[in-house]
Amino acid sequence: MVNEKSLYIILILFFLFSCSSKDNFPEWDESFGESQELVSTPLLDEELILGQPYLIHYVDSSLVIFDNIGDSLFIWVDLKERNRVCRFGQKGEGVDEFLQVYSFCRLATEGTIGVYDYYRSALREMNVCSIRQGERELTYPILARDSINTFQLLLTKPGHYLGVGLYENAMFKLCDSLETRYFFEYPCADNWERKISNRLRGMAYQGRFSSNKSLDRFVYAVRSAPMFMLYSISGNELMKTYEWVGNYPEYRAEQTETYISAPMSADNKIGFLAVYGTEKYVYLLYSGKKTREENLKAFQGTSVYQLTWEGQPVRKFELDFPATNFCVSDDDTYMYALVNKGEIEIVQYSLKE
Repeated sequence: MVNEKSLYIILILFFLFSCSSKDNFPEWDESFGESQELVSTPLLDEELILGQPYLIHYVDSSLVIFDNIGDSLFIWVDLKERNRVCRFGQKGEGVDEFLQVYSFCRLATEGTIGVYDYYRSALREMNVCSIRQGERELTYPILARDSINTFQLLLTKPGHYLGVGLYENAMFKLCDSLETRYFFEYPCADNWERKISNRLRGMAYQGRFSSNKSLDRFVYAVRSAPMFMLYSISGNELMKTYEWVGNYPEYRAEQTETYISAPMSADNKIGFLAVYGTEKYVYLLYSGKKTREENLKAFQGTSVYQLTWEGQPVRKFELDFPATNFCVSDDDTYMYALVNKGEIEIVQYSLKE
């Protein structure tokens, strides 16, 4: 006789080995028309030595880069005075130190950027104006605190924050000083996958989040498969305005009393490596490679898709070097990318037509 636990395992295995879905990516890719090839130019006159740069964000005519190896965690590059570079920020448990930087986000105040410290579960403010003015003693005020279940925390408007994480029955939570509201679940291919808990599915559908400058539109792009969703916020409501699914990932669901995990199939085509929003457009960096065939190169991509906040295709860009992350100027005229030229470098691309 099959007990409930055994049946649960059988259902998961049935899903993993029998589920197949149509690959919608080729049709979506063709909807952008011919790609525009971009040629990079060096960002600085002098070489900037990087360790392991993960994040890059545009703010106040400058760039902020998170580099995980080195004496300083952050690099600031002034785009008005190209050779003006500053390294700052320390790793540690001190008041103005960081434990595990996970993401950047826009803030409502011009010249500031949000930094989410995952191990501290805290969104902190970084003032780029203070860096530009050469202040030595930088502080990073905590804007909001959360729990270890939250991967990313973004500002929506003063006093309101949107988190994405491993919540029991939701994918997002919208917080203010009075209440916390939960929205949506993680994707699932069919009713078989829906039997897997939302938290465990969240492990498989991890991705990146970005907003427009007005902080009322957001995009979430999945890394394990070509999939993204667009959202808008009105008052205390989070609304899904568009969703596109190219394919679903294959993974193994593992859950015990002490941990959950979702090891991914090496035959998955990696989806969107990075996402960036401006006021007008959404930008998606796509891989399309399998880790079984490309190993770590699967986490680099040369295709960047530009679309409207309504999900309409605009342009497809092909980069001359594989990129790991990128950002775009507020006026959509330049892209700045971390590209692999044997070593990771910061380059600039012109998006002017």
